[in-house]
Amino acid sequence: MGIEDYIEEKGKGSPIVFVHGSFATASTWKNMVSALAANHHCISIKIPGHGGAPEPEDFENPTIETELNIIEQAVKACTNEPIHLVGHSYGGVVALGLALKGSVAINEMTLYEPVAAWVLDVMKDVEKSAIVQTFLTRYRQAVSEKELYACAQVIDFWGGAGSFETLPDFIKEAMSPLVDNNIRHWDICTTIDNQLSDLQALAVPTRLVCGSESNAVAHAISDYLASEIPTSQKHRIKGASHFLVTSHVEECLSALRKPMIANN
Repeated sequence: MGIEDYIEEKGKGSPIVFVHGSFATASTWKNMVSALAANHHCISIKIPGHGGAPEPEDFENPTIETELNIIEQAVKACTNEPIHLVGHSYGGVVALGLALKGSVAINEMTLYEPVAAWVLDVMKDVEKSAIVQTFLTRYRQAVSEKELYACAQVIDFWGGAGSFETLPDFIKEAMSPLVDNNIRHWDICTTIDNQLSDLQALAVPTRLVCGSESNAVAHAISDYLASEIPTSQKHRIKGASHFLVTSHVEECLSALRKPMIANN
C-alpha cells in the first residue's frame, strides 16, 4: 500500500489537513469538509489501522513518528503550500507533534480537545496525571481480561458516563477491534518527551477548542497548551463534550475560521 491509502481529498483552494482521533475514521470530518471544500483543498488523513488504512508496525515500541511520517508524505504528495493543520483527540496529539517537529510548513493549527497527556507531566499537574493513570490501570486490566466493549471505558472517560451506550450498535462493534490501536495511542500520549520549552518556542498560531461539558483532564491539557504556546486562542463550545467535531459542527467551524491574534 502507498500513501494514497491514508488520504481522502476534496475541494480546491488553500490546504487544510485533518487528523481524526482514536476509534474514529476520516468520516469524522465529513460535515466540516463539506462546508469548507468550496474554498479549501481538504486533505483528511487516515491514521494507521483505521478506516481501511494499514495497521501500524510498531505495536511493541510505539512511536508518534509513524503518524508523523504518514502526514509528511501526504502533504508532500498533495500540496506545495503551507497548511492549516486540524486535529481532534488523538489526532490533536499527532497534529501538535508535527508542529513541534517542524518538518512541514504550517501557517495555523486548530486542535479540538487534544488528549496530550504528556503535557500534564510537563506542567507538573500531579492531580490530573493521577486521574489518567488510575483510568489507564483499570482500562488495561479490562483489555487484558478481554472484557466485551472495554472501549466503552475510553468513550465514557472523555465523553462522560453513558456516552458509549448512546452509540449505534454498528459503531460499537466497529470500535471493539481497534482496542489494541487505542492502547498504542495511550502509550504514545503518555510518553512523548517534548519539554515545556518546546511549547514555548512553537511559532504556529494555534486554536485550542473544548466543549463546556468535557472532562476536566481535557480542559486542563488545552488550558496548559494555550498558556504556553505564544500565539494561541482558547475557545469553549457551550453544551459540547469531547465529540464536539461531530455533535457541534457549526460551532467548530466558527472556531476554526476565527482570525488568529497574538494574545500571549
